Amino acid sequence: MRRSSLSDLSQEPCDILVIGGGIVGAMTARDAALRGLRTILIERSDFGSGISHNSMKVMHGGIRYVQHLDFTRLRDSVRERAFWQRAASDHVRPLDFLMPLTGFGIKGPLAFGAAALLYSAASTGLRGPDYPPPSLLSARRARQLLGDIAPAKLTGGGRWRDGQIRDANRLQIACVAASTQAGGLAANYMEALSLTVEDDQVTGVMARDVLTGEEAQIRAKVTISCTGSAAPTLARSALPQIPADRFPQFAHALNLVTSRPAPALGLSLVSRTRADAVLDRGGRLYFLTPWEGGTIFGTHEAPQTDVTDWSATKAAVHDFITELNHACPGLSLAPEEVQYIYSGLIPANVDDEGAELQRQTRSTLIDHAKTDGIAGLITSIGIKYTTARLVGERSIDLAAAQMDRSIPNSKGLDTPLPEVGDTTLVPGDNAALEKRIRTAIEDEMALTLEDIVLRRSRLVETSALADEGGADLCSDLLGWDRAQQRREVKSIHDLLARHSFKTEADTRGHSAA
Repeated sequence: MRRSSLSDLSQEPCDILVIGGGIVGAMTARDAALRGLRTILIERSDFGSGISHNSMKVMHGGIRYVQHLDFTRLRDSVRERAFWQRAASDHVRPLDFLMPLTGFGIKGPLAFGAAALLYSAASTGLRGPDYPPPSLLSARRARQLLGDIAPAKLTGGGRWRDGQIRDANRLQIACVAASTQAGGLAANYMEALSLTVEDDQVTGVMARDVLTGEEAQIRAKVTISCTGSAAPTLARSALPQIPADRFPQFAHALNLVTSRPAPALGLSLVSRTRADAVLDRGGRLYFLTPWEGGTIFGTHEAPQTDVTDWSATKAAVHDFITELNHACPGLSLAPEEVQYIYSGLIPANVDDEGAELQRQTRSTLIDHAKTDGIAGLITSIGIKYTTARLVGERSIDLAAAQMDRSIPNSKGLDTPLPEVGDTTLVPGDNAALEKRIRTAIEDEMALTLEDIVLRRSRLVETSALADEGGADLCSDLLGWDRAQQRREVKSIHDLLARHSFKTEADTRGHSAA
């Protein structure tokens, strides 16, 4: 997988230009390329470096949607979870979850049993062989699995299975590689400055190569903006008067990677934060999932006014920990157990005072030819990782209608993702580290030290970054001088500060050289 130059991208018009290299953009480009369309994917930073990186790593099959009585969304989620399991079995593994059940009302075994029956009926024929129907456990068995965090009034357990992403970064690269292997072009660090317009038709973008500063127009029959919270700004470069309510609002989302020993299976806790379900079980659900020997806790949500900065504050992390400990007094999670912080934005409806929020239940797909009278532009904003492929397929269906031409149906549901290399590194194995760095640079478009230690390996996420970041080797392979190498190392210190509770002194104890 090689990065295309701006000269390559601007040489001749493409059918589909996808802006934004998160999971939705990557799967949109994949769908277009698999249908035989000339496709270009560009990303202003690194692929998956934004909100897609900040994932809880769970492919949700939609059991929560029974509470919402939203069976269309449930079936979409079940089908797409099965797709990821088939297409990316190296990256997605089945993981059992357990919810403590208390009393004999809406939080008890009878209510969960009824929900399990509804879920099983609605998902029949879609789940695939790796995902059996949900089931009820006795109070005794549930207490054995829950251990010290079992609530006093436990009356049973609700068990189901979802998918867990072993390495979201590798899965992201596999999705981008799927597009390029099908004939598409792709480039990270390629910024879309503004849309270009001729006669009420978006004809592509003016793009800038972030590495060289070179600028040129990339021409396209249809441009699909998969730029998340930046979508309104990009759309207004073509149509300044487009109303704000055309686009979703966003909320802040927070997941914590901790050193807490991994539970035997995923766990679900009912918080005191009010749920937005039709059948309210008493609060939003928080999840505990085992990962890399530790535990991920998620997801905490709060209103967000500044969509240009979704960094987590210490106050937000403390609020989340307080919520978790209130939901499960036996948990006693402490701030010093937090090793890594995933922080991002999710589409949500927020009230006028900015105090209450409701997650959006549908992805946003805007055909601007219909809504704003300007052809050649589609905005696509997904709501969760699991359904990214489906959103991409629907985006290309809209694009085909705009192009007014017949194109093949999507092949995305039945086409496996390509294999990509493993990122597991043993501390101290310098030979393996050198091999990983070379592969990342030569075959995976890694262009910065951050790309390598965060998104082409798990050195940062798993707190394994010590004296093995490989800045010297990167300098040799990428032609950095000493000043550039110092800037790259500083960026890692800044990264550690953004994603952890570590002080500046702590982060300087980590070497990237």
